[in-house]
Amino acid sequence: MNKQPALLMRLHLTTFLTLCLSAALMAQTPVLEKIWETDTVVAIPESVLPDASGKTMYVSLIDGGGWDADGKGGVGKLGVDGHGYDPSWITGLNAPKGLGRYGNRLYVADITEVVVIDIRQGKIEKKIAIEGAQALNDITVDKKGAVYVSDSKTGKVYKIEKDVPKLYMENLKGVNGLMASGDSLYILANKAVQIASASGGNVRTITTLPNGGDGVEAAGHGDLIVSEWVGFIYYVHADGAKDLLLDTHLAKKNTADIHYDGSAKILFVPGFNAKTVTAYRLKFTGGASGGAASTATPNVLLMDAPGLAELRKKLAAKDPSALAYARDLQQQADKFLDMQPVSVMSKQRTPVSGNKHDYMSQAPYYWYDSSKPNGLPYKSLDGQRNPEIYKITDRTYIGQLESASKSLALAWYMTGEQKYAAKAATLLRRWFLEDSSRMNPNLEYGQAIPGLNDGRGIGIIETIALMGIADAAGLLEGSASWTSADAEGLRGWYAQYLQWMLTSQKGQDEHNAKNNHGVWYRAQAADYALFTGNREKARELVEEGKARIESQIEADGRMPLELARTNALHYSAYNLQAFFHLAKIGTQVGVDLWQYHNKSGAGIRTSLDWLRPYAMGEKKWEYQEITPYNSKDFAGLLIQAGLAYKEPQYAVYAKALDSGKIPQSP
Repeated sequence: MNKQPALLMRLHLTTFLTLCLSAALMAQTPVLEKIWETDTVVAIPESVLPDASGKTMYVSLIDGGGWDADGKGGVGKLGVDGHGYDPSWITGLNAPKGLGRYGNRLYVADITEVVVIDIRQGKIEKKIAIEGAQALNDITVDKKGAVYVSDSKTGKVYKIEKDVPKLYMENLKGVNGLMASGDSLYILANKAVQIASASGGNVRTITTLPNGGDGVEAAGHGDLIVSEWVGFIYYVHADGAKDLLLDTHLAKKNTADIHYDGSAKILFVPGFNAKTVTAYRLKFTGGASGGAASTATPNVLLMDAPGLAELRKKLAAKDPSALAYARDLQQQADKFLDMQPVSVMSKQRTPVSGNKHDYMSQAPYYWYDSSKPNGLPYKSLDGQRNPEIYKITDRTYIGQLESASKSLALAWYMTGEQKYAAKAATLLRRWFLEDSSRMNPNLEYGQAIPGLNDGRGIGIIETIALMGIADAAGLLEGSASWTSADAEGLRGWYAQYLQWMLTSQKGQDEHNAKNNHGVWYRAQAADYALFTGNREKARELVEEGKARIESQIEADGRMPLELARTNALHYSAYNLQAFFHLAKIGTQVGVDLWQYHNKSGAGIRTSLDWLRPYAMGEKKWEYQEITPYNSKDFAGLLIQAGLAYKEPQYAVYAKALDSGKIPQSP
């Protein structure tokens, strides 16, 4: 199989899939499905918050009157599976409520003071008294470690930095739920969901609430999940529209300070007076059929899991558009059934390590220099790809592996035909798991420049394919052909590669790259961290994306470092795709890059809107583009933006691009 058809197939499949999903998702409605509920033994739980591992939750336990300083309260622990309840981790508090975590510290709101707990020691480190406080309620911690705590009786919010509390906002009647997000603070007060700027000013109301809110959590794409203590939970869309997710008020089950795990799509609800904690899975009903979405939501990070489940449900119902998609998908997947497994061992050259298990490649934009002895060192010709690079097959083969594994895994997920899963599993085992052929989890010898070096950190950009491969593996989970041992082995490989990225000199070089390479590094590392269960590292890497939006995007959306390239339109779109991937991971770890704006007021949407008329040929491109840009490549970005920003016009643009009627850039 040569490289070009595989590339074209991948672009076609991506565009086709996103176009199908966009139609399905536009009509979806969020719903909750109960997973488990504890017995009525939890001592008046008010708030829940996971620990760093994501396997255990801290639970604030009042165990007395809601505002009584009786010493009966504490913080317990509970497994995220509903088992292992331990009410005695921290005792001797009064009426503890909101919880916030930063590093080794757990912060607990307790009537008039914030209790600081040393997590590793499991002991109270100190208590921060707040003068004038009467009813401290919720807590949130921002990316820098600043603590915000609400006082429901006085209508105030305090900010604590270096253990010193100061008044932050006031005149917020009944203020309760807080959530720090980037440089903004979401606030539940005045029977409304509000958002304030970093300074505490510019307060904007997103929507109103019938009874006043208790907990607020990010659901991704600017959407929120909001609870009311009396027994209601709402899904609040970015545009302020609300869907009622849960109503337990008649059963006298409270819905207090909730927590939402975006990666697992699980909402944890403390029942307060019901003395329970309950877990629900957030799902979506879709389309005109109005039925529930498929229960088999795939474990993917970049693809849209609810959308795939919805599409499969439509296929089961013999929806004509879904059937047409399945036929197209199977035709593409069938082409890979006869593909010979590829591996790093297939290359004819050997890295300087002497070990063919090490990945290697040659810098694409460097050429033989006829003015130098033996042509060495090679010279740079930006944007001009040297065909010599294809003599080393690792880069070509990892791209083919991504195309094949995604196509085959999607075909299995949609049709259930094991031949597709079996083939995908064979291909993945050959590259990652079999001792005789597995790639060593490093990129020490990527994008070497003949005559200058044996490899560069820049080479890490060639493993972008691993992101798609991780999603393919997620789709295969549940197949008889892809065992739990296979899945565990692959995650182990990814964990080793992530560790190399984070600790090696070449990894640090790419981390520090100022252009698209630095964004792609973060997108990859965050994806691999989440794929391997390292949620905290994934969140940290996504947070770093905000600084990149600050440094790389100008007020009108231009990205100067990409505009300096000889294929400026291509690299601008390429950098934007990296930001989009990072934003998708962000929605799953509680960081909203879709809506983030830098000091100039620009964000990734600003860049998209600046680029679009050039990509569609409406405006003449004023920068270099020595290789004609294929405008169809921009359709995928528009579809993703349409879903993220709930803007149907982006889908209209994408369909126009996909039709091929848009002129190509000169």
